Parts: sequence; structure tokens; C-alpha cells
Amino acid sequence: MSQKTVSIVKESREGDRRVIALPEQVAGFATHGYQVYVEHDAGLGQGFEDDDYLAAGATVVGTEDAWTASDLVFKCRCPSEAEYQFFRPGLHLGATFYLGDRPALAERLKADRVSAYSYEMFEDDDGKFPLMITDSEISGHMAVIYAAYHLQEQLGGSGKMLIQMPGVEPTQVLVIGHGNSGGAAARTAAALGAQVTVVGRSPARLRRFAATMPSNVTCEISTPALLEDLVPRCDVIIGAILVSNYGTPAMVTEDLVARMKPGSVIVDITIGYGPGYIPTSDHVTRRLTDVFKRHGVTHITNDCMPKEVYRTATAAMSRSAFPYLLALAESVYGERPDPVSRRGRVTENGELVHPHIQAELAFREQALR
Repeated sequence: MSQKTVSIVKESREGDRRVIALPEQVAGFATHGYQVYVEHDAGLGQGFEDDDYLAAGATVVGTEDAWTASDLVFKCRCPSEAEYQFFRPGLHLGATFYLGDRPALAERLKADRVSAYSYEMFEDDDGKFPLMITDSEISGHMAVIYAAYHLQEQLGGSGKMLIQMPGVEPTQVLVIGHGNSGGAAARTAAALGAQVTVVGRSPARLRRFAATMPSNVTCEISTPALLEDLVPRCDVIIGAILVSNYGTPAMVTEDLVARMKPGSVIVDITIGYGPGYIPTSDHVTRRLTDVFKRHGVTHITNDCMPKEVYRTATAAMSRSAFPYLLALAESVYGERPDPVSRRGRVTENGELVHPHIQAELAFREQALR
């Protein structure tokens, strides 16, 4: 068998200082017999020098060598166009791809016969997505922080505070979704003293979720009638459903947004393709200057909040992801099969192989006709 190798490349997108593996994880790969190549300065954003990676057993190389020294390359986010030049047959590439709204990237991965593994699609035997837990929780926590900040009057907010004060009615927060993001958002808002309502569609899952929540969190089955009642009374809405695409029916319609109180805030942290479940959140706001208003309601749609707290995100993600990346590596080198990463494979042998991504792109194509 040829030597087992893996490459760690840094992020090329503006403002993203994360890295998928710290020296601790490099040492873990080395312990399992891997030669690890790390791109020069990959860990600077985390306070780690190249010498730290060298001490952990890595070989530090330039950008091109990082992409070509191994047929197994790991990074955090999907490749930028500048990185397409490194695609080639036989390359196994792990990242968060979100191909459902990136048809050009999907076509390029197919054309170059790259085996791509999308972290958000790694699925365990219980139907959960373990590689997205830390990022999802960070996004949920930060959604509440963003909302609290934008409720300030000087930013066009209603002038309310999420932290409850004695004798003052608590701020009303609606959380749509009760996965990792929704759970984190609900707990954070509740800890500040807000009155929180969480809505979802699965009675059994919502019942289990409700049992973990504090007393100022109410859980309800989502219906149009319920949202008609709740939305106009909310000060903050946090959208945290798992998937929102071109085929997702609107839940918080424009009419409902128009009936919200002036200065209210909507924070949508779901990766949305097309109009989705909150149609007024129709473009991404990754900078504070991008925040916009519709019908007097502040909208924040940020699908990459973890990069804003890159040190915390990297420390959490690198540790939680390592066992799954190692299992993927072991499967690539024929050590043992790995059903979790296999379920996350999105392209293989020039074909798009993941059924969910196939459906997402089909929805997109039909909607844009």
C-alpha cells in the first residue's frame, strides 16, 4: 500500500481565518501513520506558527504543494474559484460545500472527477449530522447576540433589551426550528430572560426537545394559524430550520413581516436557497453594513457566523471533526469502510451522487426557468 497522506489547506475566502485541523489533530493523524502536509501559515489565525505544526509531525508546504502532495485534502469551506485549478481526477476533497445553490461548483467537481465529501451531509446511523453540531450551536448562540445588538434604537431597533429587568415585560422571541441551532438560540435567549417560543413540525421530536428547555421556553407545533398569531407579537424571530430551498413553502410571509412591530429583528441562520421559508430574507448579510430593513423590520441573514469567532469555531470544530475525518481517511486508503462519510459524498467518478443535492439543484433549475 502506498504511504497514507493527508493535506490541510487554509481558507482562501476573504475574512475567514479558520483551519480544519490544529497541531493536536495533525499529531493524531501522524499517530495513525499519516504523513500530513499543512499549508504555510494555515494556523496563524489561531495563534499557531508553522513550527507548531512541524513539532506535531507535519510537513509545512506552499499552497500548490498543499493541494498536490496528497490525494486527500481537507479544508473548512468550499473551494473558491481560485482553487479550482487544483481539482483533478483522483482527488478526495472534504469541505462544507452546500452544492444545492452552487451549480457551477458542482459541474466543475464532476468535470474534474473529484470525489467530494460535504461535511454538512455526513450522517450517522441515527440520522444526525455530527460535523455540523459545533458550527450550528455557535450560529444559534450568535443569532441571539446579533438580535440583541440590533434591537438598539440607534440601529433602528425597537429599543428593547433581551435581558429581562425587574417589573418589565420580557422580550418575545420566536425560534423556528429545534435542531442544534434552534436549541442553542432558545437556550441563550431564555438565559437572558426572554420569553421564547420554539416551533417545529415533529410532535415526537418537539416533545423530547421541550423536556430539555427551561420554564420560559414554550414549544408548539408550527401551523399557519399559530404563526399568524405569534409573528406580529414577536420582537425577535430566529430562523433555524435545517434546510430551506426553492421548494420550501413560505412560513413567515411578507404579509406577516409587514404586521410585525417596527424595530423588530429577524435573524435567519439557515442556509437558504431561493425564496425559502422567510421570503423577505432574500440575500446574505455577512457584514454589519449589509443588514437591511423590510417593512420596518431589521433582517440579518448570515450563513457563516462561526467565522466571526474563528478561534472558538476552529477549536470546537477541529476536535469534534477529527474522528470523522480520520474515519474518512481510513476508508480512502482502504483500511475500513466508513458509512458516515460515505453518506456525505456528493460527487464521485464525474457524477453527482447525493440524492438531496440532486433534488436541491432540480428545485433550483425549475424555480429559475
